[in-house]
Amino acid sequence: MHSPIIILLLVLMAFSPAHAKQVRIASINHQTPRLAVTQSIMNLIYQRLGHTMAIVNFPAKRSLIEVNKGTVNGELARASLVEARYPNLIRIPYAIGTIKLVTLQTKNTALVQQLADLKSRRVGVLRGYALTEKISEHLTREIYNDLAGLFQGLMHGRVDVIFFSRLAAEHYIKKLKLEDKLVISEKSFMEIPLYHYLHNNSANIAQTLTEEMQKMHATGELQNLIQSQEQSFLDAREN
Repeated sequence: MHSPIIILLLVLMAFSPAHAKQVRIASINHQTPRLAVTQSIMNLIYQRLGHTMAIVNFPAKRSLIEVNKGTVNGELARASLVEARYPNLIRIPYAIGTIKLVTLQTKNTALVQQLADLKSRRVGVLRGYALTEKISEHLTREIYNDLAGLFQGLMHGRVDVIFFSRLAAEHYIKKLKLEDKLVISEKSFMEIPLYHYLHNNSANIAQTLTEEMQKMHATGELQNLIQSQEQSFLDAREN
C-alpha cells in the first residue's frame, strides 16, 4: 500500500515544473547590444514557463546550420528571411525586437541618404548576418569575420560604409570613443522585426511559448518588456 505522502509527491511531480527543462538556444558569438537585450527578454519568458535558457554561441552562419540540424533547440533571434533556407525552424510569431538598420561612415565623407547611394561605395558587412549580406550582395563589399575587423576596415579606409542596427551603432561609437570620427545616418533605411525560432523537434515547447507570448502581446506586456529591457541596457551603458 502506497503512503499518502508518496502519492502526493508523485502527483506534484507530474503537474509541476518538473516537466521544465533546459532549453539550449543558439546565438551569434558577436554579442551585439540587440542580442544582449533579446537574451534578457527570452530568459524572462522562458522562466515564466518554468524553463531555463542556456545560450550556445556559434559563428553567425553556423548558428543557423546547427539549429536547422537540431543540434540545439532553437535560435535566439533572427529576421524571417532565414526561413526559406532553413526549413526546420518554427517561428514564434511575436517580434521580440526590431533592427533599425543604419549606416556608419567617417565624418569626412558624403552622407548616405538612401540605399541607392551605396552603389558607388565600398560596403563592409559581418559574415553570417543574413540581412546585411542580402542587401549588399550586388554592391562592392568586403565581408569581415568579426566586429574588430569591420571597424578597422572602416577606420582605415578599406570600406566607405558599414551596416549596423541603430542601438549597436550608438553603443559602439560611445564604447570605442569614436564620436568625433564616425557618424550614423539620420534615417533608418529599414526596420526589420526579429523573431525567436525553435527546431521542429521542440514543437511542444514552441506551442507553449507561442501561447504565453500571445497572452503577453494581447495585454501589451510583451512590448512593455521589450522597452524596459532596452532601457535597462541603455541605463547600464551610461554607468
